[in-house]
Amino acid sequence: MTFSEPPAGPLDADALARLRKDLALGQAEDATFDALYAASIQARSSRFWTPLKVATRAARLFAQRDVRRVLDVGSGSGKFCLTAAAVCPDLDFTGIEQRPHLVEAARLAAARLQLENARFLVGAVTDLPWPDLDGLYLYNPFAENVSTDLEIIDDTVELSTPRYMSDVRFVGAVIRGAPVGTCMVTYHGFGGPIPVSYDLVHAERAHTDWLRVWVKKREQGDGRTCYVEDGDDLLIVSSVSGKTVTERVRGVEVE
Repeated sequence: MTFSEPPAGPLDADALARLRKDLALGQAEDATFDALYAASIQARSSRFWTPLKVATRAARLFAQRDVRRVLDVGSGSGKFCLTAAAVCPDLDFTGIEQRPHLVEAARLAAARLQLENARFLVGAVTDLPWPDLDGLYLYNPFAENVSTDLEIIDDTVELSTPRYMSDVRFVGAVIRGAPVGTCMVTYHGFGGPIPVSYDLVHAERAHTDWLRVWVKKREQGDGRTCYVEDGDDLLIVSSVSGKTVTERVRGVEVE
C-alpha cells in the first residue's frame, strides 16, 4: 500500500474549477472530491474523514460564531480544512496530522484547489506549538488508538491506549486553558471530558452522528462537573461527596 501514488481519477483544470465552485456553494459530491487523492486514501475516506456536507455545515457554524482561526486536530488528508476553506474564504483553517504522507496529500490538494486559507502541519498533537486560534474542530481524533486493526488508517504511527489517554489529557488541558469565547465543534464527540466552563449552544443531527457547538462562557468550571459526549446522548458527570454521579441527557437538538 502506498499513499504517494497518483490520484485514481485525475481532475483536469475544468474539473478542478467546477469542484472549487461546488465546494464554495456546498454542492460538491464526496466521490468527486476524493478523486483529488490516491486510491488508497479514497478507500479510507468514508470511514475516517468528515463528509463534505458535514464539513460544510461545520464551517458555517464557525462563521456564525464569528470565528476567524480554526484548528482541526487529526486532520488526515485535509478533507475538513479544504472544504471549510472553500466554504468560508475569510476564515483560516489549520490541520495537525501525525502522518507525513497524509499531510503531503492535503497540501497537494490545497495547491490544486488554489486554497490559500488552509494549511497543514506534520506532528503529534502533543509535540507542536499550537497556533493562535479561536475555533477548534474535533472529529473524535484519538479513537483510532483504541480501535481494532480493521479500524485504523495504517500502522505507521504509535497507536495504544496510553497514547489515547495522553492525547485526550493534553487536548483537555488546552480546552480548559483556552480564552473565554473559544468555539469548539465536535463530530462523533471529542473522546474526553468537556468542562462546564463551556456551554452547548447548538446541536444537530449530521450524517451518522451529531454536530455540537460548544462555546467557552466562563474562565473556569466548578472543578467537579464535566460533559461527556456518548453517541446520541450527553452525560453530565459530577463528583458529589466523593461519589461520581452521572446524568444522561438523551440526544436533543439545541438551536
